[in-house]
Amino acid sequence: MTNPADRPQDRIFDTDFLDLRGLPEATGTIDALLKADEAWNAAYHHRDAERLITMLADDWVGFFPDGTIAFKNDLLEGMAHNPPAQLMFERHACLVFSNTGVTRGTLYIGGERVQSFLRVYTWKGGQWWAVSVQVVP
Repeated sequence: MTNPADRPQDRIFDTDFLDLRGLPEATGTIDALLKADEAWNAAYHHRDAERLITMLADDWVGFFPDGTIAFKNDLLEGMAHNPPAQLMFERHACLVFSNTGVTRGTLYIGGERVQSFLRVYTWKGGQWWAVSVQVVP
């Protein structure tokens, strides 16, 4: 009998099957990506543009459901205008593919689901840099 965990279609969002031991040491680990993603969440929650700027690539771009495209400065300036709120981030997936990392999650404000997102990171210079986000309703 085949173990269901051995079938690729059953492992879409399960990261336990990833064997990162064969990756070069210069590549960021999934643990480092999780820390970077948590740092993004914390900076966003506290509306701390100074903290967020340290993890955004200069050519960062965000895509929103209405077709709006935001660039790094748009995100940083927009954070200052967001009203204080209780934010909660729920992570659904975190994957590493060589020097590319992807996280997927949902944002709740005051207990209400607001949006889901897919963040893309690249490993460069010893850290994970956020390069893009796709926001969906």
